[in-house]
Amino acid sequence: MTTSPHARAGLAGIAALACAGLTGIAVAAPAHAAAPDATSGAHFLASELAAGGDHFSVSSGGASYADYGLTIDGILGLDAARTGQAEAQRAASYITKNAAAYNSYGKDVYAGATAKLLVFAQAQGLPTAGYLKDLKSLEQPSGQFKDKSASGDYSNTIGQSLAIVGLTRAGQPDTAAVNFLLEQQCSNGGFRMTFTEKCTGDTDATSLAVQALSAAGGHRAQLTKAVNFIAGKQRANGGVVEPAAQAAPNTNSTGLAAVAFALAGRSAEAAKAKSFVTGLQFGCSAPAALRGGFAFDRKSFDAQLTKGAKATAGDKEHRASAQAMLALTQQPYLKISAGGSATASAPSCAPGGPTSSATSTASATSTTTGPAIITDGSASGGGNTGVLLAGAAVLGGVALAGSGLRRRLRSQR
Repeated sequence: MTTSPHARAGLAGIAALACAGLTGIAVAAPAHAAAPDATSGAHFLASELAAGGDHFSVSSGGASYADYGLTIDGILGLDAARTGQAEAQRAASYITKNAAAYNSYGKDVYAGATAKLLVFAQAQGLPTAGYLKDLKSLEQPSGQFKDKSASGDYSNTIGQSLAIVGLTRAGQPDTAAVNFLLEQQCSNGGFRMTFTEKCTGDTDATSLAVQALSAAGGHRAQLTKAVNFIAGKQRANGGVVEPAAQAAPNTNSTGLAAVAFALAGRSAEAAKAKSFVTGLQFGCSAPAALRGGFAFDRKSFDAQLTKGAKATAGDKEHRASAQAMLALTQQPYLKISAGGSATASAPSCAPGGPTSSATSTASATSTTTGPAIITDGSASGGGNTGVLLAGAAVLGGVALAGSGLRRRLRSQR
């Protein structure tokens, strides 16, 4: 199904809140190995992607549209866990076939989505030349990566961070882009989300800026201030608050923060973040449809358990699980790459098995290195151009339904 130009114009104002981001401090990355709870999380993600036709979807106005950005988050979550790679390949092929429907519309090209596609392709070992070319065409003399769109510019700090990570992975560092990102840092150490809003600092934007600046190297003082800002949003239970979403901590923001903490060598904060996230993973006491997945927060976790056998996994669990995987593996996007076991085993909930958390052991029957590519960046998006919301809204990742529209539409991770 295709979104009409009229519908896209109506959604453009909402999309102004969206965008994208990525990678990390000049500290050695954590070991790239799957933990048992990451394996069951990967099983959940792979199963849900497969059930959706190798992609996640989002509903709007009574219709369902492919959510390309969230699908990418799920793929990167599987890569970080080093398992579930057979489904990761299938989902990656779906993204590649529909790439143009994600980062462009007519003559419009969107910076955040393009940057995210670049990082996705790099992680999967796919061709990147088309994405690189498109991204560079959007860079301004100031170093800002800006949307080329008749509907307006909705680029933001997350997309800027993604672009820096992608260029760093490509071996093409960009000093101007880094300097523009640094200009978005507020006096309290946090980074603002949009380039024109009052500078008070945003937790998610800051976590992704930490990844980008650490990938670029240097800027130790700014990185320290940024990580201190994030630490100030961490609660005693280890969860991290994103004020733009709600007052309670959530798994999405905590997953991003965990990576920033790990990159900065803040092991205590990283461990607390991981503990918070694993505490919201559905285990054997949960209905089978939820096992291995993650809830967005404690309220939604408890609400799902009260439904019993009627509980089903949906948009909230998909978004929470994709980002929660980062807290378990603490892998920055700069380092995540495809590979590992083909399938992730289902949680073992037989008598005598685990009862509190959904843990299992990954199948190691085969190893994959990413899907064979069909096209690169310039694909004619067969299928769904839907809910691009001026290139921002479907960018998938940190958001979830019910947690505030602003958060939902900033989901280009």
